Amino acid sequence: MVFEGRQILDVTRKIISGMTVWPGDPGVVAERTASISKGSVANVSRISLGVHSGTHMDAPLHFIDGGKDIDSVDLTRLFGRVIVVEAKSDQIGEELLRPYHLAGVKAVFFKTRASLRDENTPFWEEYPAITMGCAEYLVQNGILTVGTDYFSIELSGDDSFPVHKKLLSHEVVIIENLDLRYAEPGVYEFICLPLRIAGSDGSPVRVLLIK
Repeated sequence: MVFEGRQILDVTRKIISGMTVWPGDPGVVAERTASISKGSVANVSRISLGVHSGTHMDAPLHFIDGGKDIDSVDLTRLFGRVIVVEAKSDQIGEELLRPYHLAGVKAVFFKTRASLRDENTPFWEEYPAITMGCAEYLVQNGILTVGTDYFSIELSGDDSFPVHKKLLSHEVVIIENLDLRYAEPGVYEFICLPLRIAGSDGSPVRVLLIK
């Protein structure tokens, strides 16, 4: 979409009944509860889903007891300059970022093979994610928001979740399950806003890239 001469790219996954979720998370139901065609005065729908469904944001509270909930996340971290970086390897290390000049950059989004999925692709046991070294490099370089295109930023099989804890302990915003298939690597402006869910450890989000 083009608006006032600027390209706007929606990198948010759709919310669809029965869509794939992280194993053990609540399933997604989106349904019409009242229909004009069936005699109601208005069409009314409802949704039931976990807060980590679809494209979503993790609040510090997700892995840090007593950490900020989603309603307390600093909104100034959720818009500004972002670099979309394409990662060919499933293990995304800091060496991928070293060629980039990160001064003035607020966010980094990693585009991987996971962007080629759709909302109903069965869950992958092995998937692209960032290493602890990459997480430390992002923190050291003042990055405030990190996004990936799979359900978790964490390498599969690491049940201690060190990457989440490293980023969230520094209040780095984590956005997961982006759809970056049409986003060419490069610099954009971004906007990402969560729902104001008091006391929640996460929220679905709508994410836009602006060129």
